[in-house]
Amino acid sequence: MSSTSFSYFQSEDRLLVVVQPGDHKLWLTRRLTCSIVDDIARLFASQVPGDGIPGAGNEDERIALEHRMAMNEEDLDGRDRHHRPLQFSDNAPARPGDSDILLCTGLDAQLGRDYASLSFVCGDKTLNLRQSRPGFHRFLRTLLLCADKAEWQLPAVPAWLTQSLLGELLANLPPLDENDEQDLP
Repeated sequence: MSSTSFSYFQSEDRLLVVVQPGDHKLWLTRRLTCSIVDDIARLFASQVPGDGIPGAGNEDERIALEHRMAMNEEDLDGRDRHHRPLQFSDNAPARPGDSDILLCTGLDAQLGRDYASLSFVCGDKTLNLRQSRPGFHRFLRTLLLCADKAEWQLPAVPAWLTQSLLGELLANLPPLDENDEQDLP
């Protein structure tokens, strides 16, 4: 199982992307990040399953539902000990030496009904990252959150990628115990 982490470095105005295993490090620029969350995300959405199935909804409805399910990690087996849920931190790691980090200068994507594969072109090297559709949803959402934290204000981000999941989380909170209210003075 692979994991990907992102850190924003203001001095570089770039995202540091670290892919494990292998400890691959690359700089991702604002322009390439915009291309991923706009162009590649739209192509990804066009491959959402369910086209032609009665009652499955239109493409926008299907991709929004698939995104919610991925963000709720409904695709994961609860017994998977190697999976760590999405984790966020405001503590950036120490900046590694420049010789450790490749500058991503181009992208290539292959998208299907059950996978997404990104190839990050870094000079004469290419780093391939292949994920399941739910994994790619989480990758896109995390990338967008990091871009927002960097205050990049990316244009043309698909609506399904920006939808708030807070309402659903709050709806699942247990009701307040009515007996607790009676104990108040």
